[in-house]
Amino acid sequence: MILGLPFVRVGGESALRLDVPAGRLHAFGASYAIDEAFVVLAATLLVIAGFLLVTLLFGRLWCGWSCPQTVLGDLTRWVERAPRTKSRVPARGWRRWRRPAGFGVTALVSAAVAANLVWYFVSPYEFLARLAGGTLGPAIGGSWAATGALVFLDLAFLRATFCATACPYAKLQGVLFDRHTLVVAYDARRDADCVDCGACVRICPTGIDIRRGLQTECIACAACIDACQPIMRKLGRAEDLVGYFHGEPGGRPRPLRPVALALGGATLAALALLVAVVAGREALSLVAMTDAGFAPRRTPDGVAVNAYSVALENRARRPVTVALGMDAAGGDVQVRPDAVALGPGERRQLRVVASARGLVPGRTEAELRADVRAGEALVERRTQGVSIVVPEAR
Repeated sequence: MILGLPFVRVGGESALRLDVPAGRLHAFGASYAIDEAFVVLAATLLVIAGFLLVTLLFGRLWCGWSCPQTVLGDLTRWVERAPRTKSRVPARGWRRWRRPAGFGVTALVSAAVAANLVWYFVSPYEFLARLAGGTLGPAIGGSWAATGALVFLDLAFLRATFCATACPYAKLQGVLFDRHTLVVAYDARRDADCVDCGACVRICPTGIDIRRGLQTECIACAACIDACQPIMRKLGRAEDLVGYFHGEPGGRPRPLRPVALALGGATLAALALLVAVVAGREALSLVAMTDAGFAPRRTPDGVAVNAYSVALENRARRPVTVALGMDAAGGDVQVRPDAVALGPGERRQLRVVASARGLVPGRTEAELRADVRAGEALVERRTQGVSIVVPEAR
């Protein structure tokens, strides 16, 4: 899904892409400007709350089954050194060409992953077209090369060591887990069944011994379970010596415990906040101020002429026509231009000239309005207070 998402288009734009030069985030048909960071904040709160809830209930489910570090590590397993047996010779079935071939596979995977990351900032269609034409440029090409090199070094040499030493999530699990969290554990109650074959230790990507209890390095990949099960079956044991347990062997699930309910409530609250900010988001932005380069004036027939610098932004993914107008108590105000066409995501700065009749000399408060209509129906209206200055007659 992560690889294919940049190719999906919604409303003519990438389903998820951060356009850095334009300062816009395109997300599933909506386009957010840099000043709408509260939407990203709400989404981040939802992800964090949901992540904490899943960790509390199911442990390091993300690490073992969904984290890119784990998934890519499985794809590039050939790059690992040959496992050693007790006789200090490579295990049976190991071939000398595996590791060199693994570096080649890792390089290809790293290039694809790096390109995929760049596609979340540059449309993949533009990226591939420029790559075919040899016109990626230093910014895009350099980002791709640097990211690819970093991913290659990680997958070729660091691998699961990152999970065991540098990943902050591994350090948090001791705080997030409780006595009912789902974990991979060794059943010490049946220690006599262990034949000390070492299969669980050799297969572990982080190099821990699961028999020593729960450790921060464990990513819950369940490789030790898969290694131990065949041996237990050969010995005629029906139950697994290493398996999934709630907190500890013999523990029972308790999903409705107070801390889980609290995190569930926080997740729902974050979801409600995200829905509220997205639903209440303005599709049209209007900012107006007096144009400093245009002095207010009065025509011989008493019409006051003022000018305003107006910024309009269409935050929707469809073109709109914005009708401009101005209201002032006791006066008749006409504006030029009275309509502006905006494309999807377009921002335009323009001068709006207002001509007012029937106002007394001095400063009069007025309201500039911008309407988006679909036929006769008013879809959205934005307003902003401004002042109309009527000079004294000469």
